[in-house]
Amino acid sequence: MSDGEPVTQGGPDLPPPAANGLFAGPADAPDRYELLGPGMHGGEGITWKARYRGELASPLPLAVKMLHPPPDAAPGWPSERDRQRWRDQAVLLRHLDLAHVVRLDEIFAGAPPHLRGAAPSDAGTVVYLVMEWVPGPTLHTLLAGRRATPGTLQERLGYVAQAAEALASLASTTRSGGNPSLHRDVKPGNCVVHAERGLVLIDITTLRLVDDGHDDLGRHTPAYTSPEVLAAPHLPRSPSADVYSLGALAYFCLTGQDPPPADAPGAAERIAGELRAVAEDAGAPDPGRLTSHLLATLDGQPSRRPTDLRNWARELTATPERPTRRLLRPALVTVATAALLSVLYGSQSTTRTVPPDVPPTTGNALRATGTITTPVDGADVKMCAYFSGTASLPPGTTLILAMKNLENGDPNRYVQVVFNWTKPATLSRWRGAQYFGGVRDGIGQDYRVDLLAVNLEDARRDRESDTANSEALVNSGVLLASVRVHRIPGTVPNDCEGP
Repeated sequence: MSDGEPVTQGGPDLPPPAANGLFAGPADAPDRYELLGPGMHGGEGITWKARYRGELASPLPLAVKMLHPPPDAAPGWPSERDRQRWRDQAVLLRHLDLAHVVRLDEIFAGAPPHLRGAAPSDAGTVVYLVMEWVPGPTLHTLLAGRRATPGTLQERLGYVAQAAEALASLASTTRSGGNPSLHRDVKPGNCVVHAERGLVLIDITTLRLVDDGHDDLGRHTPAYTSPEVLAAPHLPRSPSADVYSLGALAYFCLTGQDPPPADAPGAAERIAGELRAVAEDAGAPDPGRLTSHLLATLDGQPSRRPTDLRNWARELTATPERPTRRLLRPALVTVATAALLSVLYGSQSTTRTVPPDVPPTTGNALRATGTITTPVDGADVKMCAYFSGTASLPPGTTLILAMKNLENGDPNRYVQVVFNWTKPATLSRWRGAQYFGGVRDGIGQDYRVDLLAVNLEDARRDRESDTANSEALVNSGVLLASVRVHRIPGTVPNDCEGP
């Protein structure tokens, strides 16, 4: 960012409804809007809560923003092009009719704020935007300085999902009738939390069409700006820049702090570490998965950021699926599988992967890789235990855990699908649960737990059918990793029935 680059401002709420004696309006009705309070000062102008009465029995609340001329504005600002852009924005936003974006009602030129009946006739005109008044605190006021807790995490993620929905609708070619646009200044001070609508983006003066070209002003807020825009704020922007801003907003929602600007030394590592820490402290079901999901929006490469924000938002707020306990009947182990097990269990490393020369038992899953990071090999477990790790899965495959008691002679293996098994794209960092006998039986015995990649539709059929042959599901999969664990007395909260 170059010296003197204009930066948008954010933070305080709009003022309370206290009359200040000032009015504003177009030349033919200069006292149309009564301005309230001292106004909120920002990088582009001053915004007041206002009242419109006209011939109505009771005045209506609105927001009136007086725009400052931009630095080095040419004589005659605003140009007809500026005026047309604002008119286009008003029509587009009315067409979109978005719950999570403020409505723009009117654009006019008029005298500066003045006492009733005292509008100067010879004063130069200024530009005003009239928007709906959205009551509620800004995210900045609501969350600044307060980290997410187990009691507030889902609510805060809900705000992020609503912002994602707003940006997805603005950028949608179909929803916008072929006129996709960008917000370009997503930040806590530009988000109001409404009692019924949830999060609402309230400042649309930075809105531009995706097809707009060079940006003379290059306005941006550094902490919420993507690295490519920081490097060249005047160049045309793509929807991926708004996606980065969404990720920065998510960081604020979880931590209560602005993220470090993307071009600050060590910013990526600081952001990742802080997100992981707050996800763990706030009791996220899978802190690693949540962190990875959020970090995808903050990727330094625009092409790697999510492109389907609606789907991204659904996955962000989805409740991880609870596994169901399933007994696997005695398996008829094939020669190839027996050879594979022999190779794998000869190793004592915590994570064991399939050697490349071992023949697969299923086609697509051959390309899968995976690890078990917790518990480690030889760990003690109670009646049940949570397992987690990493995986790289080709399309159409998912993960299961299979457990066998190594000491009691039971030939059966017991199968669990991992959490969110129906959404393989989310399993790069997976989590699941496995069970080891009852409250009192099994204590002191050793167990083996295998991580396998299997066909997603085969797993779905197995889960949906009471007569499905689960041993066939395991034998059709590829063994990715394995650990041995030792059963000790005790139980785990919720008996591992949820994430």
